[in-house]
Amino acid sequence: MISAAEADFAKFIQPEINQHSFSPAVLASANFDKSLFNSALYDQHDVYCPPAMYCASPKRQAEYFAGRYLAAQAMSYFDIHQFTLRADAKRCPQWPSTLVGSITHTNDYAACITALKTDVAAIGIDAQDMINDARVERLQSRIIDKAESSLLSQNELSPALGLSLCFSAKEAIYKALYPYVQQYFGFSAAKLHSIDPSKQTLTFRFDPALWVLHNDRNTLQLNYLCNDQRVLTYLILPASMK
Repeated sequence: MISAAEADFAKFIQPEINQHSFSPAVLASANFDKSLFNSALYDQHDVYCPPAMYCASPKRQAEYFAGRYLAAQAMSYFDIHQFTLRADAKRCPQWPSTLVGSITHTNDYAACITALKTDVAAIGIDAQDMINDARVERLQSRIIDKAESSLLSQNELSPALGLSLCFSAKEAIYKALYPYVQQYFGFSAAKLHSIDPSKQTLTFRFDPALWVLHNDRNTLQLNYLCNDQRVLTYLILPASMK
């Protein structure tokens, strides 16, 4: 019989581990109910809470906890337990020396993807709530240029879905490359090159000056998943492609 605390926690978050669709990476993901969050969960589940997070809003604490809790679930698949997942000054998670990983969250969804460095050179994941029609016009010029917009329209994607995918994909690219580049780069560094809705893939050309893994290609292919509420994009670069 489960305890009352376990039952309450199950109401807050129920992680799912996907070991197949993202191979050789592992994805831990979950919806969570931030209204049920209690800061005591950090200690109860051995999730490291940085000092600055104690001053954050309950909403931000819930999002941070969900991401780091799922990171622990993903790392346990690789037999890494009770690892203190800290972040650098730029909030980039500092993974165990044997792993690469990436974390994302929205207001009520979080995910973490991890893989062995021997299998994967770089990895990035990003979830975004669908951009509504009212915000598309205001945000479009900040995220994509006219050529990218034209390419999306040719694939008959709605403006909201197309922009949401590009926004998410460029964030995923940043998360994958930043640990190696160690410098900020904006949305213009990666340009949408092609999209295949049937395979749910996006291909981007990127600035070669950003690439430090000596890949001889100048494109990156990401996969995506989407529903009416959100989009999820992820980049997995195999180690054999270094």
